[in-house]
Amino acid sequence: MFNTNDFIFTSETTPDVTTDLTACVQQVEELIGVADGVNVTDSPNCKSRLNSLLVASEIKRSGLDVILQLTGRDRNQIALESVLLGALSVGINKVLCLSGDQPDENGPAVVNEFNGNGLIKLCKVIAGGALSDGTAIKNPLPIYPGAADDLYTQISKPDALDKLVTKIEQGASFVQTQYCFDYDVIKQYSEKLNTQGSFKNCKVIIGMGPLKSAKQADWMRKNLWGVNISDEILKRLEDSGSPAETGEAICQELIEKIMDLPCIDGVHLMGPSCEKSSARIISYFK
Repeated sequence: MFNTNDFIFTSETTPDVTTDLTACVQQVEELIGVADGVNVTDSPNCKSRLNSLLVASEIKRSGLDVILQLTGRDRNQIALESVLLGALSVGINKVLCLSGDQPDENGPAVVNEFNGNGLIKLCKVIAGGALSDGTAIKNPLPIYPGAADDLYTQISKPDALDKLVTKIEQGASFVQTQYCFDYDVIKQYSEKLNTQGSFKNCKVIIGMGPLKSAKQADWMRKNLWGVNISDEILKRLEDSGSPAETGEAICQELIEKIMDLPCIDGVHLMGPSCEKSSARIISYFK
């Protein structure tokens, strides 16, 4: 996926609260042969789901490449190293390294031994052929760790770029951003990355998603960190006779505008139950 100069299209799936593995894999069927890969989320919003590595492994067997999301919230070093070894053993070598959503004070206990940066460094240790304690790994394989980023933070905080560059220097092979539906913000972000010069060998993937309604969009921007959706987009969804189709069109229009920007290598389409609508958006460009 990352060994290409073509514009990259990825989407997302969240395992259900179920024991039906087949049903979870079937959610991504329309993305097979269309998307370059799919992210499998890691218990988002601190809610237990069917094991993400198990689901990712079955999706990989179906012929669709996978980016495994991995958080440091729930696991210590031993468990994280075991997950990474397990992922490599089934051909999954792309890992989006995240700190993870944090529960409120009455929520489940967390580990937080590793944040996103720590996981990137841990991936590089494993890829180097040994565990953190020096134990040699039989048949070591490369890992491509990824870092999360937020465009609005990059534009508003002068030191944000230095922090992102540090993640690249620590080994991040790709960057996946939070939601952004604003072309001018993406353009500013592109120019900032291009001027810095550290992103020539790192894929930068812009996050967006097929909004289904004005109500959904308004809830997301009020309740989810890093989600910025303008009043103009909300009004467009409100005025539409088919808001779900309008949400897909908004993504298509924005993708067309950003495809030739420097240091922008792809888009990541995310959101609840977004697999089918993401497949339609991607198909428009294939």
